[in-house]
Amino acid sequence: MPLFDFQCDACGTVREVLLRGEAPGPDACASCGAPVRRLLSAPADLKRMDGFFHKDNPSDAQLASRGLAKYVNRGDGTYEKASGSGPAVMGRDQLPH
Repeated sequence: MPLFDFQCDACGTVREVLLRGEAPGPDACASCGAPVRRLLSAPADLKRMDGFFHKDNPSDAQLASRGLAKYVNRGDGTYEKASGSGPAVMGRDQLPH
């Protein structure tokens, strides 16, 4: 669900609101009751967040330390393990769905 910012026309209070689908935003300021308008906001840059899965290229060591395995396509329909634990070679039929 997206977050939207609404600003009061009278007092300038900015309020962040979580909206579902096509739900309308608030009509009035929670502080003073005056009309509010939705602000234009820039989307979050997920690549700059500190979370592991938001980084561009985690290293093989980072993957292995989190219990994940990395497999590389060998070009013949099989995948060779590059890091982590698991079988050394896997066919397409052995990949998780």
